[in-house]
Amino acid sequence: MNQAQKPRGTSSPIDIEDALARIGGDSDFLRELLELYVEDFSFRYALLDKAVRSGDLKAVSELGHTIKGSSANLSLSSLQEQALKLEKAGKNGDLGKARTSLAALGTEFRKLKVYMATRAD
Repeated sequence: MNQAQKPRGTSSPIDIEDALARIGGDSDFLRELLELYVEDFSFRYALLDKAVRSGDLKAVSELGHTIKGSSANLSLSSLQEQALKLEKAGKNGDLGKARTSLAALGTEFRKLKVYMATRAD
């Protein structure tokens, strides 16, 4: 989806040009990677939610770090940013920030799912 195709006032959850450059321009392969990311993210998000609810800040930090890396690899900067906040919240022992960042991470993930559902490639 190029800039002209994006609805006004919205930002893409993925830098599509950067993501394609990382994988040699294969849009079908990118779609497959994004589908795998969605599956993996859903699993890790459930673990993160449990870690936040139980106050396991070490797990919050570790899971945030993992999601940050996989998000960065696919040029998902908003997801990467929220995962970094979770990682830092875990390291800093800030459960309140972890809760806020978890909610924001979920919001960014929903944006990615909408984006994927509306893409025509």
